[in-house]
Amino acid sequence: MLTSQPVIIETLLAGSAFAILLGYHVLHFARLRRSPRTTSIGLNAHARQLWVEHIMRDKTDILAVQTMRNWTMAATFLASTAILLGLGFLNFALTSQGLNELVLTFNRLGVTEHAFSILKALAVTAIFLFAFVQFMLAVRFYNHAAFLINVPQTPGCQITPTVVSDTINRGARHYSIGMRSYYVAIPTVLWLLGPLWLLLASLVMTRLSWRLDRGLG
Repeated sequence: MLTSQPVIIETLLAGSAFAILLGYHVLHFARLRRSPRTTSIGLNAHARQLWVEHIMRDKTDILAVQTMRNWTMAATFLASTAILLGLGFLNFALTSQGLNELVLTFNRLGVTEHAFSILKALAVTAIFLFAFVQFMLAVRFYNHAAFLINVPQTPGCQITPTVVSDTINRGARHYSIGMRSYYVAIPTVLWLLGPLWLLLASLVMTRLSWRLDRGLG
């Protein structure tokens, strides 16, 4: 049975941590919709649009291929890492007895029951699997854009720079969501050590996200 005091502490600390993470991202995406050029996402989207117009106007095909290859390789690497980490945490949660020792060593405030620790590990697994899907979608759109950006601009052609930049920016949005999944995964992993670690990591990652979300980055 779960005792009342650890449950209350776990609820307060973990609830505060996830409220901070959720609240920050709600405010950030509201700002993105209201004033996109004041955020790194909006500035980078505008920069990619200008880049596509330059590539398709000046026919710099080699630059386009190299850049698209770099984006695709980065997304592929992060997707591979996400699926490996997700399956690793799933295996750790379901087969390792070390999970109990880890919790009992570091968790001095919250719930230490094994079943609850498994739920935490499954939450980490879900986040990494979600990141994997996002990065795979980014690869999909980048591959589409790699073909579209080299289409000759003939009269009546529907593959315009706007269409290509929209395709690239859709991939970039999935890439950004995948990266944010990594940022959320870090505090969630530390949640295995206790709710205080989760709260501290959430504060650190929120501060880091705030810095990265301002200006180009």
